[in-house]
Amino acid sequence: MGRSTPVSNPPQYPGGHLPPEGEPDPEPTDDHRKQDHTPLDTERFRRTTPARLRPIPARRSGGYWRLLAGATTYVMVVGGMADYADAGARGAAHVLFWSLIVLAMLVTASRERKHGWESRPRWPYAVAALGGAALVEVLVLLVGSPVIITGSLILLGFVAFVLMLAG
Repeated sequence: MGRSTPVSNPPQYPGGHLPPEGEPDPEPTDDHRKQDHTPLDTERFRRTTPARLRPIPARRSGGYWRLLAGATTYVMVVGGMADYADAGARGAAHVLFWSLIVLAMLVTASRERKHGWESRPRWPYAVAALGGAALVEVLVLLVGSPVIITGSLILLGFVAFVLMLAG
């Protein structure tokens, strides 16, 4: 169809249009030469390392809030089902909870070794495992499952309210 000119910077006449077919391309003026040698603003901010090659550093979690949330949920669920399930089911729930706590502790220790972090204390895991199971049994003996269910719903409503405030 015509001449092959680069799309990004075609030669133009002073009016901003391309030269007609058959005419020679215009000679670059001093203004064009200056523009060709000055770096664009975007080139000053060009990445030196592509984003795909830049490693994302592993970050340590901010405390034991997941452990606390898991233990609280365990107390609410197992305490709420205590009057409606036999003691064997409650015992199996305790063993499952302890297994999950030990698994969480092992995963944390593995991540600390892998990333070279200073190890954190392990006592919160033991407190969560033993304290959660003891709290379930004490609450079942003192107040019963219906009160635990009601308290759990109130606590979950409060947590939902705070999370909605936080956005």
